[in-house]
Amino acid sequence: MYKSIAIIAALAVLTSCGRQKNNGNFELKGTFQNSKGEVIYLEKLAGQQPFLVDSATLNEKGEFEFLDYAPKIGFYRIRVTPQNFAMLVLDSTDKVKVTGNIADLGNTYKVEGSPETKLFLEYNDYSKRRDLRLDSLNKAFQMIMEVNKMDSKRMDSVSRIFEGPYNAIVNASNDVMIEKIKNNATMYSSLMAIQALDPDKYADLYKSLDAGLSGKYPNDKNVKMFHDMVKAMAAVAIGSEAPDINLQSPDGMNIALSSLKGKVVLIDFWASWCGPCRKEMPNVVKAYAKFKDKGFEIFGVSLDQDKAKWVEAIQKDGITWPQVSDLKQWGSSVVQLYNIQGIPYTVLLDKEGKILAKNLRGEDLEKKLVEVLN
Repeated sequence: MYKSIAIIAALAVLTSCGRQKNNGNFELKGTFQNSKGEVIYLEKLAGQQPFLVDSATLNEKGEFEFLDYAPKIGFYRIRVTPQNFAMLVLDSTDKVKVTGNIADLGNTYKVEGSPETKLFLEYNDYSKRRDLRLDSLNKAFQMIMEVNKMDSKRMDSVSRIFEGPYNAIVNASNDVMIEKIKNNATMYSSLMAIQALDPDKYADLYKSLDAGLSGKYPNDKNVKMFHDMVKAMAAVAIGSEAPDINLQSPDGMNIALSSLKGKVVLIDFWASWCGPCRKEMPNVVKAYAKFKDKGFEIFGVSLDQDKAKWVEAIQKDGITWPQVSDLKQWGSSVVQLYNIQGIPYTVLLDKEGKILAKNLRGEDLEKKLVEVLN
């Protein structure tokens, strides 16, 4: 399930900021209905916690103005409480007016004078509408499951029926977002919107936004981080040679990915603590049994930290293919090397070690193996 852009922005790791004095080029003021002289706070999203940069007290008319801070481009919020806030994307020369009901800023606020915030809200409103449709579909699925108390086979059958409408909603939403990002490839707000799209599937869009933002904000830390991410994506693009991995197996022997050249290899990034990984593992075991004698191999790379739990999971799940790990969890060298955003994650290589496909699972993996091994 995709998250709304506002939630993504609130969780994003963004650059910290120093206090910059307002030189008169920037204005941020407005009026909030139903106010009672509250103190409101202007915060920049910095790291895992918002960073307070200014505050103001509402007058008897609900009016306010932030006077002591001049922003650099970035994501901000006006906060009444940690749960009641209005998201903004501000730049140094904006003349911004914000209105809304102070009892529920997130659902009532409107903004004038900030093109970036206007675009941000368009992205966010569209993602909210998409999420509502997906939530309705999911609730209908859950209701059928509860009422009929189906076994796993019938559940899979019903799930496939719902899969079509679900994919149709997601694909239609993606098409709209892609077009909007293309038309706003120099807008800072697009940095958040694109995170709802699969970087492997939409690599060209990521490159386009990277070029636009790097040209406009070459010194911004978030833009630099995004550029580094896009650069890392390019290093493991489909058709490129897979970076080598050389780590220890559970028995302490080093095994190199490159040693498996000559076979079609699935790199399976997983961990014993990863529920979806363990749930997917029977499908991987099935594929290995079916194709291992036809030139297919699996190279398991674990993001575990506890060796005992890793070994226990290998035995319990019936894993018989080569396994390696540096036991550094998300600090593993392979995370950056392969631009891993989440697990389970798979990369399929041809016999020369070039990347054929990514994130294949279940039936999709078997279909691809039939194609490349025949």
